[in-house]
Amino acid sequence: MKFECHFVGKWTDITENVFKEEVEKKNLTDKVFAHGAKYGKGKEDFFIETDIFVFPTFYHNECFPLVILEAMQYGLPIISTNEGGITDIIEDGITGYIVEKQNPAALAKRIEDLILDKDLRVHMGQAGQQKFRELYTLECFEKRLCEILNIVLKSNMKLVARNQFIIFAP
Repeated sequence: MKFECHFVGKWTDITENVFKEEVEKKNLTDKVFAHGAKYGKGKEDFFIETDIFVFPTFYHNECFPLVILEAMQYGLPIISTNEGGITDIIEDGITGYIVEKQNPAALAKRIEDLILDKDLRVHMGQAGQQKFRELYTLECFEKRLCEILNIVLKSNMKLVARNQFIIFAP
């Protein structure tokens, strides 16, 4: 099976040197590449050239990673973990796959499934892109926020602004 793995993102727990040492030790220098953080057009170029987006986080504060929404916007099937709000974004088996965190065998299996099945890749990517359009565009967000505010204004709730938060109080 022929594939390339491109890691994009800022360095955190694993340094660039440690990453490169592991890639060399496993003799994967012709298949695994690290690019560091990318922004704007550089990031967009990676999304355009990518077939599968993998976000195998187990960071305990992973609330609602916007990078997953960005990948969905580009029609990519997503593979990620059951951490934080990720399971609210990805529909397992429909827009991508959810795997158990810190389970490399399960992650590798799902990557292999999508590499080998182009139709599945395309179908999941399209489903994710449709979900993005229906739920996550700026227009959708603004519409839902207006709906919520209208409900509050029509009810007996008070809208109290404190610092940068809005509190709904009975």
